[in-house]
Amino acid sequence: MKKNITLLFVSFFILVSCSNNEDSPIAPPTAPVTIKAALNGGGVDVSWSVVGGTGVTYNVYRNGNPVKINAVPLTEAKFKDVLTSTGSFTYTVTANSGGVESAKGVVSEKVILELPKTRTVELFNTIENTKSEYTYTYDATNITKIISQTIKSTTTRLDDETVTVYDAIAKYTYNEDLITKVTYYNVDNTVKSSFEYVYNSKKDLISMIRKESDGSIDYTINYAYGTDGLITETSDYPDWGTWVYTYEKGNMVKYVHSVSFSFDPSTKLVETSDFVYDTKNIPTKNILGFNTILIGTNSVNNEAGFSVIVNKNGNLANTRLSKSEYTYNENGYVLTRMRFHGKPSPTVLNEKTAITYY
Repeated sequence: MKKNITLLFVSFFILVSCSNNEDSPIAPPTAPVTIKAALNGGGVDVSWSVVGGTGVTYNVYRNGNPVKINAVPLTEAKFKDVLTSTGSFTYTVTANSGGVESAKGVVSEKVILELPKTRTVELFNTIENTKSEYTYTYDATNITKIISQTIKSTTTRLDDETVTVYDAIAKYTYNEDLITKVTYYNVDNTVKSSFEYVYNSKKDLISMIRKESDGSIDYTINYAYGTDGLITETSDYPDWGTWVYTYEKGNMVKYVHSVSFSFDPSTKLVETSDFVYDTKNIPTKNILGFNTILIGTNSVNNEAGFSVIVNKNGNLANTRLSKSEYTYNENGYVLTRMRFHGKPSPTVLNEKTAITYY
């Protein structure tokens, strides 16, 4: 009898123990303790610290939204969020283990995406005034890819008030994150001209081919990359000369242009220009691949001023100065620009620019 009671007690103890184990909740994993988010190549690169354990996966959340943005569980501590709109974005990450999700981790620093919507440029000189209006459109599936740019330029001569209007639409072709072609169309959708872009394995632009409306090659510009940020530009276009650009920290800080014209080969002109910059964002910073095709004019900051010295056969022939004044929005992108030129100090207004953003 005692033996039966003992066996019954042991069985009851095992049953209760098993029942308690089944009811015990699985502890959730810890959330990642660090997270980084940065704009890059058409989206935001999100990365975070690894959570220890076997079979741990991750979910990513944007702007506090309760719905994760990754379609499948992530096995690596990184994710690319391809954006379909402009705005400001923050990210949090959870860890998953055994079917249990952690609480949301720390919040990333804010990432801001701004893209230019319109740009209006007015140029003034003693002969004519020109007003150019640009409108940008983007890919709905990847907002940083530019689809087209409409251009309307109106020039008025000051002596007789003759008006000339230029209308065009530029359409962009991509290969992944690189612009490979820009085609310019008339308003009736016939082709004006096109530019094709060729890159090396490092995604550096090595040539630009300008073609006529019938596809025939007009001219080619070639780029060679040296040390210390030097880029040399040459072309088969008549009297193009040689341009040598110096880049520092993403800004074109100097160029030297040397040329001897075919109509006067005994004369050599050398133009040297030095540039200074502000610390703010250029308006086109976030357009995918856009600044790569603008060697000689592209920089990561806005040009604040420059000086030009022209030598003719080794003798000083001319100098000029320029400065620019800007206003910015709350995110550090240019709203307006006023450019002045002149010597000995740049005081004459010769350019006004206004930019709006999506």
